[in-house]
Amino acid sequence: MPVISVSAFQLRDMLLDGGEIAVLDIRDEGLHTEGHLLLAASLPLSRLALDGGWRVPRRSTRIVLVDDAPEHIARAAALLAQAGYTQLFALDGFHTHCEAAGLGVFSGKYVPSKAFGEVVETQKHTPQLDTAALQALQANTPELLVVDSRTPQEFQQFSLPGAQSCPGAELVLRVPAAVEPNAVVLVNCAGRTRSIIGAQSLINAGVNARVYAVENGTMGWHLQGLALDQGQTRMLARAQDPAQIARSRQAALALLERTGGQLIDWARLQALKSDADSTTYFYDVRLKDDYLQGALPGARNAPGGELVQSTDYFAPVRHARIVVVDTDLVQAPMTAHWLRQMGWQADVLDPATAPALRPPQADHAAWLHAPAPVETVTVQWLEAALRDGLAVTVVDCGSSIDHRHGHIPGAWFSTRSALPDSLTALPHPGTTLVFTAGDEASAHFAAADAQAAGHAVRRLAGGTAAWREQGLALETGASRLLSPSTDVWYSPYEVEPEQREAAMHAYITWETGLTQRIAGEPGVHFNVL
Repeated sequence: MPVISVSAFQLRDMLLDGGEIAVLDIRDEGLHTEGHLLLAASLPLSRLALDGGWRVPRRSTRIVLVDDAPEHIARAAALLAQAGYTQLFALDGFHTHCEAAGLGVFSGKYVPSKAFGEVVETQKHTPQLDTAALQALQANTPELLVVDSRTPQEFQQFSLPGAQSCPGAELVLRVPAAVEPNAVVLVNCAGRTRSIIGAQSLINAGVNARVYAVENGTMGWHLQGLALDQGQTRMLARAQDPAQIARSRQAALALLERTGGQLIDWARLQALKSDADSTTYFYDVRLKDDYLQGALPGARNAPGGELVQSTDYFAPVRHARIVVVDTDLVQAPMTAHWLRQMGWQADVLDPATAPALRPPQADHAAWLHAPAPVETVTVQWLEAALRDGLAVTVVDCGSSIDHRHGHIPGAWFSTRSALPDSLTALPHPGTTLVFTAGDEASAHFAAADAQAAGHAVRRLAGGTAAWREQGLALETGASRLLSPSTDVWYSPYEVEPEQREAAMHAYITWETGLTQRIAGEPGVHFNVL
């Protein structure tokens, strides 16, 4: 199927015509964050086969591909056409014509959500306290509650002293049960967005407390020369009192109604999902551990705070519908009330109308194609082969950040997008290549690429996580790189220590400048309560 070339002016018209459209930037994420269109979602070519099926589920959706390399466009288009997608376009003149068409080029990650957070702060005047005020409160306010609205995994990496983890969509469920009336509650994240949205969630829900966002989050704390905690696992307990849960539910449902959202039943959800002319995303917005214990058929996990924080990841199809669910009717309506203010059609499934929860299954059906079979090896086999000096080379094709933090000793790193060319730089050609990654699927697809190019390959069962779980040593550092580390965005916390503070200052300046930058951008429909 031929790919139709569209100009920046034509793309602008497509973004404004009200029809569904997915603008997919298929470059590596690191390149995407250096400069991209505001409403272009990052879906690297290396992840297209794994994630394209669930991120753009309807095969007749208009897809506009963005990349500097015509050969990458051709590969992506061929894969999508083979998978049944019927409306494929490619943007012509990304670097030359977009500004003239009124399409700004933005740096950074999750820009629409970040910009929305700044708009909320500007319009709602969300109360904020800086680091000095936080220190004073910690010294003089026994009833102070500091909650970190990021994911538990991010909280464990670093956190404010004394803070407890309480991811964004959980705040209205957990905080009211943890504070006395008129207590002081501070909400923080690493920077600004989730602090603002989290604090404003509590304020919107009428929580009986004095609520503030921590200005600039943990970055502001670090920039004052203060030490962050590391390795903490404190989680604010969920409410147990049925009366308190009912009050939180009532507040959340009232906000959903104010934004025009609805409770829908299971039959209505099935009708929406079977509509051949529109896309419906269905997300369980509880925390991952709760989701893994039991979920509804067809629901993918997207904790509510992260769904609001990264809509371009979870819902790259513009003008699609999003249906969210939880088991308490608190997290889902709180999430939907924000999504609707961001311009999404978002509703909540009434869990009382749904079938029983069951353990979620791996969604291999979302893959655009299945990789060729590749023989697996166990951790024990690989450890013995490396110890005995067999002709084996480990190739790590996961995240370059994960590789730097810890990889199998002696492993070489390559992005999948650089394969198989990157393998020509290996010092010992002809050895058996054992592929590993943070997830087995990535390793399988990469190994299949190398196998198709004529290499002898295996893949490690369980990936690098299995090696770690066996208690075997990991090597750290950005060593043995076969390709540039452009696969992911490096946050200010991930850059070299001597560059960290400058990166944090630049990041905060970037965030606070987004409100003005998005003014007039086509396809942006923020409508803050």
